[in-house]
Amino acid sequence: MKFYEKIEDFLEDTSFKQWVLKEDVVQDKFWQEWIASNPSKVELLRQAKTILLELDASTSNWTKKGKEKTFLAIQDRIDISDEKRKSTKVHTYKPDTLGIQNRIRLILGLSLIVSFSFALFYVFVTEENKEAISVVPQANEWIIKSNPKGQKSTLQLADGSNVVLNAESELRFKSGFGQLHRELYLSGEAFFEVASDSMPFRVHSGDLITTALGTSFNINSYQDDWVQVQLATGKVRVINVAKDNQSVELIPGEEAVIGENSQLKKGKFDLDKAFFWKDGVLVFNNMPFQEVVRTLERWYAAEIEINNSAPKDLRISAEFKKNTYLKDVLESLGYAYNFDFSIKSKAVKIQFKKSE
Repeated sequence: MKFYEKIEDFLEDTSFKQWVLKEDVVQDKFWQEWIASNPSKVELLRQAKTILLELDASTSNWTKKGKEKTFLAIQDRIDISDEKRKSTKVHTYKPDTLGIQNRIRLILGLSLIVSFSFALFYVFVTEENKEAISVVPQANEWIIKSNPKGQKSTLQLADGSNVVLNAESELRFKSGFGQLHRELYLSGEAFFEVASDSMPFRVHSGDLITTALGTSFNINSYQDDWVQVQLATGKVRVINVAKDNQSVELIPGEEAVIGENSQLKKGKFDLDKAFFWKDGVLVFNNMPFQEVVRTLERWYAAEIEINNSAPKDLRISAEFKKNTYLKDVLESLGYAYNFDFSIKSKAVKIQFKKSE
């Protein structure tokens, strides 16, 4: 495992450069986890990131001559900021307001001038044969939209995309969505209608990353070890970061599911019935009974207790119109699958009848 103790450790790291300069979605997962595990080094990372962005933004033509010129310019800026620093006793690092020369000077200090300059020269000179990189600043503040049990909501995002967020679900994204990025993180279930844009629209759910430009799709990620992506219109690509970025492309009516052994599997589904939930229609299609119970708890904000075991391998198929009461749903299911029930407020008890 690599340790990051100095600015140079970040700047010489290919993974870090891909994350900062290319906004690589795979590297993003690694670095977000690294940040969470190393809070004491976050400021060091931010300083390295600022320097990398500034240097990249100031250099459009990476010829050998251009790189040497940039290297000399860095040294000049350090010297200039050293003169300015003599007139001030206390400095505060402010990535968004200080000029490039002050940023470099304040980060490095006198003891790091020589070593850091040569490190930068090495990092960028060895990149001569790589393609030009388009830099997009990262947003910092998280915006969270969530629903409790028994509640659904419709959201319109800043880029014009629409999201129907199911009960007991959370959608989060950083500020600048639609302008700087289109990256979302989903826990639970949501249906996305994506506005067309040249900027990729990515949804992170468990170990899957679903990428689209202009399309509509549904993601179910209620379970930690099971995620399902179903495509309604357009085309998407689904990447499994847990298995060497295994990927599949979907067309309408196809789904990608990650489950047992974290393997990504492609299949088909019924387009006519798959997304009824967003219109308030409750559908069970050969669903295991325990999953039916969890769905009813989310749908009606109820707590359901099973007083004796359900028949082994019991699966439920049923459909209920919009605004059907929980009592009516249980009466119908109880008659069809041989159980009694009682409701007190939001507490439900189910008792399966013994076979005669």
